[in-house]
Amino acid sequence: AEYGEFQTFQHYFKQINLRMELEHRIRTALTSDTCYQFSDLLSEVKESPAVPDRDRWLEILNCFVTGQYRTFSPPLDRSAREKLQAMAILKLSSENTALGYSEIERVCGCETDREVEALLIRCIQAGLLQCKIDEINRRVFLHQLSTSAYHVQDCGKLLEALQSWANDNASVMEEIRDHVSEATGNLAKAKTEREEFKRNLDSAKASLKKEKPQREVSSSKVRKRLA
Repeated sequence: AEYGEFQTFQHYFKQINLRMELEHRIRTALTSDTCYQFSDLLSEVKESPAVPDRDRWLEILNCFVTGQYRTFSPPLDRSAREKLQAMAILKLSSENTALGYSEIERVCGCETDREVEALLIRCIQAGLLQCKIDEINRRVFLHQLSTSAYHVQDCGKLLEALQSWANDNASVMEEIRDHVSEATGNLAKAKTEREEFKRNLDSAKASLKKEKPQREVSSSKVRKRLA
């Protein structure tokens, strides 16, 4: 009986440790500068009904996974709040190739252009995205996104965005090829005209050189008659 009680206590203690470890990993992930993948933690919490404050953690992790900054209600410290803003802009960037400052302000809770630019700089420094910031026109042009922060449900939208980008590039390349082909044709035509002009010029020079002795003889005869 005592051994059975010991096993029960050991199992109970192990479960407590596992729940505490999971909660610790969640808190660490929320503030870590290198962790931007929360879908696995969300799955673990869903499968662990005995986790302390389970509903709160589910709400928090779900917001981080889906990048829902505006709908987030539980209080967060500054580092976790900035990370959630980064997740929000990544979610927004997965559906667009260019963003306006006003859209980023609306989705990510930024109040000024300076806050928008600071958020973008943090994302760039963290290796989450590569972009060009047009401060004058208040636009952001996205070049590359980190795949480590994507959830499986975002892959379809990501593929659509990549396909759209590929189609745009194909159109641009086709237009460039047309311009190159036209320029090549114009260059070939100009070369042909230049060669023809050179041939005509050489022919004219040869004719003048051939006619010169005859003109000199004629001129000599005219001078003798006059004399």
